[in-house]
Amino acid sequence: MITNLMKRFTALVLAGTLLMAVSGCSSETVESLTEEVESLSSTNERYYSETIFDTSYVHEINVEISEEDWEDLLENPTAKTKYSVTVTIDGDTLYEVGFSTKGSTSLTSVATSDSDRYSFKLNFGKFVDGQTYDGLDKLALNNCYSDASYLKDYLSYRIMAETGAVASLVSFVELSINGEVYGLYLAIEEVDESFLERNYGEDYGELYKPESDMFDAIGGNFDIGDFDIGDFNLEDFDFGDSDMGDFSAENFNSEDFEAGDFDTESLPEGTPDRSEGFSPGDFNLEDFDIENFDFGDMEGIDFADFGSFSRSNGADLVYTDDEITSYSDIFDNVKTDATEEDYERVISALKQLSTGEDLETVVDVEATMRYFAAHNFTVNFDSYTGSMLHNYYLYEEDGKLTMIAWDYNLAYGGFSNSDASEAVNYPIDSPLSTGVSEEARPMWSQLASNEEYLEMYHSYLDELVTNYFESGRFEEEFDALVEMLRPYVESDPTAFYTVDEFDEATATLKEFCLLRAESIRGQLDGTIPSTSDGQAENSSALIDTGDMDLSVMGSMNAGGGFGGGFGRGDFDFGNFDFGDFDISDFDGEMPDGDFSMGDFSPGDIEAGDFDGETAEET
Repeated sequence: MITNLMKRFTALVLAGTLLMAVSGCSSETVESLTEEVESLSSTNERYYSETIFDTSYVHEINVEISEEDWEDLLENPTAKTKYSVTVTIDGDTLYEVGFSTKGSTSLTSVATSDSDRYSFKLNFGKFVDGQTYDGLDKLALNNCYSDASYLKDYLSYRIMAETGAVASLVSFVELSINGEVYGLYLAIEEVDESFLERNYGEDYGELYKPESDMFDAIGGNFDIGDFDIGDFNLEDFDFGDSDMGDFSAENFNSEDFEAGDFDTESLPEGTPDRSEGFSPGDFNLEDFDIENFDFGDMEGIDFADFGSFSRSNGADLVYTDDEITSYSDIFDNVKTDATEEDYERVISALKQLSTGEDLETVVDVEATMRYFAAHNFTVNFDSYTGSMLHNYYLYEEDGKLTMIAWDYNLAYGGFSNSDASEAVNYPIDSPLSTGVSEEARPMWSQLASNEEYLEMYHSYLDELVTNYFESGRFEEEFDALVEMLRPYVESDPTAFYTVDEFDEATATLKEFCLLRAESIRGQLDGTIPSTSDGQAENSSALIDTGDMDLSVMGSMNAGGGFGGGFGRGDFDFGNFDFGDFDISDFDGEMPDGDFSMGDFSPGDIEAGDFDGETAEET
C-alpha cells in the first residue's frame, strides 16, 4: 500500500525537521513535539481495522492478474494455486500479492457448477516478505455461497463482537478482476498472525484449526462433480452390524435400478417372487429428491472412498490418551510454529477438561462462554455444536484453551434445513444438534455442567439480547446495511441469487433474529423451556414463527444448485441415521410422481420384512 506508506514517511520527515528546527525552544514545546513524533513513528500496525474494515461503505478491490494465470485459475480452481497479482484497495496499490481460491466443500461445489464465483484469499506477504495492508497479512474474500442475504457471515461476526468474543473483522467489497466488476464480496480478516497480534499481542500463543478427516474426502479427494448415480454400488458399503439379512450387494446396482438388476433369489427363503410385478421404468434413483436426505449418524458404515462421517481424531476435543498421533485432527492443522511441547500442553488441557474439575486452569472460561453465547444464538450446526467437526479455531496460550469463530454461511438454520420454529426456539441449554451427545462435545458440556459457568453464559446472552436486539440497534444497523448493499446485489454480475431473493432473504433473516432474541429472553426468564426435554414437554410455550421459510435465506445448495446436477449440498447431514438401517419399512410401495426422500422413512428397515413384493402399480 504505497500511498499510505508515503504519507506516513512524509509525516515522519516533517516532524523530525520540526524537532531539529525548534531544538532551542522551551522544554515544554520540545516535549510536545517529541510526543507527536513518537505517535507518528509508532503507527498502529492494526490500522486496517479503520480502513478496509470500516463498515460504513462498500470498499473497492481490483485484482490485476495475467490472462494466462486467470485462465489457469478458472480451469483448475480446486488446486488453490497461489498467483502473484497487483491489488488496489480503495486507491492504495500493492504489488506481488498472493492470490488464490479458498474453501473446501463450497469450493468443490462451485467448481462443479456453472458458476465461476469462487471465494478468494489475498496473502499480502506471500511473495514480498513482511508486506502487509495497513498491518493486515491475509484477507479472505467470501463469495456469500449459500447465503441469499449476503449477511449471515457478517451478522454472526457482529454478534460475536457484541458478546465480547474474539472474532474476525468484516466488511463488504466490490471485487473487480482486471478492471471488470466481478461481484459483491464479504471481506473477512483471516485468523492468522495479524489477527493474533490484534487480539492477544505480539507474544501470542498457538493456533490450530481442527478438521475431522472426513473432509479429506468431501472437500479434497472426493469431487462431487465426478459423482454419477450410475457409479453408486452397495458393494462399496460395509454395513457392519446393520441387519441386511440376505440382501446381496452384488445384485444391487443403482445405475438404472431396473427389475432385472434386482435378484429376488437373494431374498430370504419363503419370500414370494414378485419380480413380475416390479415395474422397471417406475423406480430409478435419478428420480430421487435428496433434499431431505440426511447422513447424520452413519454408525456401522464404512464409506470406503468417502471417508467416515463419525470418526474424529481430536476435533471433538475429547481426551483419548496421551499420544500426539491420536489428535491428528488438531495437530495436522496447526497454524503457528508449534512444537511437540506445545502439543503436549493441549493434550494435558484436554485431559483435565475431561475430568470436569479445575477447568479454569486449562480453559479460558470467560472467552469460551462468550463464544458459545454468540455461537448458540446463530444456530449454526456446521461447526462444533453440530455433527460436522470443523469451522472453528482452537487457541492455546499458557496451557489454557479457547475457541474462535469461523464460517457462518450456513447459520440460522441453514445447515440442516431446520424447521423455523425449531431453529428460532432452539434451546440455549441443549445447543447440540440432534444425535450429538454431550459426552462427544466436552468443551461445551463440561463448562455448562458447572453452575457458575452456566450462569456466566446466561449473563452474556442476556447482555446480547438487551444491548443489541431489545435496544433497537440491531434493526437500525440491519436496515442501513440492506439499503447500502441492495444496489450492489442488483448489479452483481456473478450473483448466486437475484435481488428479489435478496429482499426476501434479508426480511426473513431480520425476522429470525428478532424472534430468536425473543425466544432467548423467554428461556432466560423461564417462560420458555431452555432444554430440549423441557421444550418437548411444553411446546405450547415456544415462539410462534408462522409460515417463516428458512430456505429462502439460502441453504447447502446455494440457490442455483450445482449446475443442475447432484451435489453434496443436496444432502442434509442431521436426520437420516444409517445406524438402524434395515429394510423393514420399505414395502415396495412407491409414491406418485418422483420419489422424494421426504416420503421415505428408513426407520428400522430389516431385510426379513422386505419380501420382494412390489406394488403392481408403482
